[in-house]
Amino acid sequence: MSETEWRLLTTLPDLPSAQSLAEILIGDGVTARVMSDASVLGQAAPSRIYVDAAHLHRARWFMAQRQFTDEELDYLATGELRSADTPE
Repeated sequence: MSETEWRLLTTLPDLPSAQSLAEILIGDGVTARVMSDASVLGQAAPSRIYVDAAHLHRARWFMAQRQFTDEELDYLATGELRSADTPE
């Protein structure tokens, strides 16, 4: 069995957002994983999403077709809707 060759797809500002997007990619059939320098969940530290090199083109196409807003990523990460007038 061959070893997976990982390629950087994108970097997001926090771990929950990156994990949420990775789950969406995985649900779409893209092999993905998240790497982060965050030492605790919720810490604002850049998190990188890597995909299998064989799925990179598909993942880039998916990202180009569907641009996620910060609010959508927050909802995917927390399950809570945040209104425009709610402080972060």
